[in-house]
Amino acid sequence: MKLWSSIASWFSAAPSDPRNGRQRPISSGQSTARPVNFDSAMTVSAVFAASRLLAETVASLPLSMYELKKDGSRVKVDNHALIRLLKFRPNRRQTRIEFFEQFMLNLVSSGNAYCLKGFVKKELVSLQVINSGSVQPELMADGSIIYHWRKSDGTTVKKDESEIWHVRLFGTGITGMSPLVAAGKSIGIALAADDRVTDLISKNTPSGALTVPDSPKADQRDALRSELEQMIANDSIPVFPAGAVFNAFSLTPEDLELATTRRYSLEEIARIYGVPSVLLNDTATSTVWGSGIGQLISGFYKFNLRPYLEKIELSMVVNLLSVGDWSKYEFEFAADAILRSDKKDRVDMGTKEVNGGLISLNEYRRDEGLPPVEGGNGIRVALNMTVLDQFGHIVPLASKEDAVL
Repeated sequence: MKLWSSIASWFSAAPSDPRNGRQRPISSGQSTARPVNFDSAMTVSAVFAASRLLAETVASLPLSMYELKKDGSRVKVDNHALIRLLKFRPNRRQTRIEFFEQFMLNLVSSGNAYCLKGFVKKELVSLQVINSGSVQPELMADGSIIYHWRKSDGTTVKKDESEIWHVRLFGTGITGMSPLVAAGKSIGIALAADDRVTDLISKNTPSGALTVPDSPKADQRDALRSELEQMIANDSIPVFPAGAVFNAFSLTPEDLELATTRRYSLEEIARIYGVPSVLLNDTATSTVWGSGIGQLISGFYKFNLRPYLEKIELSMVVNLLSVGDWSKYEFEFAADAILRSDKKDRVDMGTKEVNGGLISLNEYRRDEGLPPVEGGNGIRVALNMTVLDQFGHIVPLASKEDAVL
């Protein structure tokens, strides 16, 4: 079996093409409570919510390009062709946000994101996401990778590394591991639990047995059963014969909700995606929404979101720039909006940075979307904080005794 077939055969080349294998199981060798493919997996609310959270969060972050200076500082670049392409419209159909949403959906689902590079002469002019299931990478003897791309018309073309931008999660080094495959068993359990709840709710006839005295004959039982079913179907009040007792077989509300099983599936899926379950609207942990939400979001950024961002940022440098520019530029997603969640926190942090001499007043105002003010470009320094050797140059000393003090 080829390497890719066990990892990404489930993911579609085109949503409307039935020949691309979209309905095939995401892992043919994995036993699950119910067969799982991309379409069925996305009907599980936890899978949809986790994929949506990661895709939309990354896509919504502002992206900037910086030129690195020899002194270690950096300057924001706005006139480079690549940042203009990535910042506004990577291709003729998609804005930056739409592009990165599709990009991240492929990455968090199959573990791989592929983009076809479009050139005019030698200038990169477009980037088009290729759905992961239509691409099969092949490692060549010389260490290079050839990408076999199955197009929507059924034809297959070969692309080399210079034509494909490939970002992968951890895995073999050739392809990344699929979170959906890893979560296959939990997703299958979640689907089976949802099917069970749907089946129980959709039944119009209550499950149970009607016990009547005197052991009625078969025709009497049939007549009684038919009359009872008609009354239930017509929402009429059942009238039982004297001494008849209805013993319900229906599940309790706890059983009907299958709360334990469904919560287990939610936690397992959230764990595999690295998303705190409370961010998937897990009501069982609703008490976290309060004083602890800042720490929760900070942890989510540090241990889940940041690895995605740094992986993409570095990949843009080494795959979309020439080798000679690798040490000249870097990309960065602005994650400050996630970490500084409200106005009070931003003002408090900005005040400390300005008064501490880390940034100028106008730099803070620019970050807040405010216009610059006159005299706001200088760095502030507290006059009551200086080194002892310079103290006499700042404050005239009355005597040598004062200097000793």
